[in-house]
Parts: sequence; structure tokens; C-alpha cells
Amino acid sequence: MIAPARIFFVALLLAHSCFSWAATPQLSFNFEFEKLEQALKLTPAQKDQYELAVGATKRMLLQVALVAVRVKEKLAEELAKPRPDFGVLADLRRSIVEEGRPLRREAREQWRKLYDMLDQDQVEALRRFVDERLDHLGLLHNFMMGLVLGGR
Repeated sequence: MIAPARIFFVALLLAHSCFSWAATPQLSFNFEFEKLEQALKLTPAQKDQYELAVGATKRMLLQVALVAVRVKEKLAEELAKPRPDFGVLADLRRSIVEEGRPLRREAREQWRKLYDMLDQDQVEALRRFVDERLDHLGLLHNFMMGLVLGGR
């Protein structure tokens, strides 16, 4: 059985990849949610919960993008100094983690609720989707784990 935490982890990886999205805000929030929805073949009740989960994830992604812009500005400001304080990076990481915590929790809870509603075939479809996304992320997975967990 696929762990709900793994589902959320994929959503979180997508959110962190949104740092590059901050530089190009014209991009959509698609992130293949439509593909997942089709693969799951949701019932009407599941579809309602799916929309709540996707909505919570999109709010989280937007918050990450906004924080990314702020981080980029702060980092540029620090690098412009004659003797930059690279300890600022640790502070920025803490800021990102703390500021995003409520929205990550909301997204995680919405995805867990959906997961609890899925039948075995849907769980298998979700497993394939998650595995495919993790394969696409490749080495980014380890890098993001370091960011998210602080090297734990």
C-alpha cells in the first residue's frame, strides 16, 4: 500500500520545483493534475475531495512561488554586499519551511482524505503516477529532501 506521506511528498516536490516557476509566472498550475484525475477514474464524491486536494496544493504552490521571489531578492541583496553573510541562506530556508507549514498541512490533509476514499485499483493507479513522477524528478528528489528535511 502506498503511504499517504509519499503522495504528499510528490506534491511537495512539485511545489519546490515551483521556484523556477516564480521567474515565469505565465506558466499554468497544471503539474499533470489532469492526467492523475483521468488515471484515478474518480467517483463524484472522490472528485469533490480531489478538487479540494488540488486546490490546497495550488495554494501551497502559489505561496512557494511568492516566497521564492522574496528569497531571490534577499539573496541578491546579500550577494551585493562586500562580505555576504551566507548564514542568511539558513535563515531563508527556515523562513520558507515555517511560512509554508500551514498550507503544506492543509494540502497533506486533503490528499490523505482522498487517499482514504480510493479503492485498490485507484491506489495502484496512484502508485504508478507517483513512481512515474519520482522517476521524472530523478536527482531532484535527493536535493529537495535536503531542503525539506534540512539534511536529516
